[in-house]
Amino acid sequence: MNCKICETDIAIQKHHILPKSRGGRYSTTVDCCYDCGNQIHMLFTNKELASMTLSSLLSDNKMKKYIKWKRTHPGSHKHKMSKRVKNKQLGRR
Repeated sequence: MNCKICETDIAIQKHHILPKSRGGRYSTTVDCCYDCGNQIHMLFTNKELASMTLSSLLSDNKMKKYIKWKRTHPGSHKHKMSKRVKNKQLGRR
């Protein structure tokens, strides 16, 4: 089974497009690898994801840049969240 985002053939997880915290527990999921799932949450807040669809997510310039990089670097990668992004996710300044 391939990741629907980066198209690599590695371990797949079900990822909720609409975050569960925003009412997406029973919403549409996409099969993606662990790396792509993590990257989505590093680039976008749950509030931003709540208003996105899979096509809008894939057409975002930040995701396009990541997907291009991921396709040339297959395999599992450990992504580190910057303090700025982590604080943004937690609602801090």
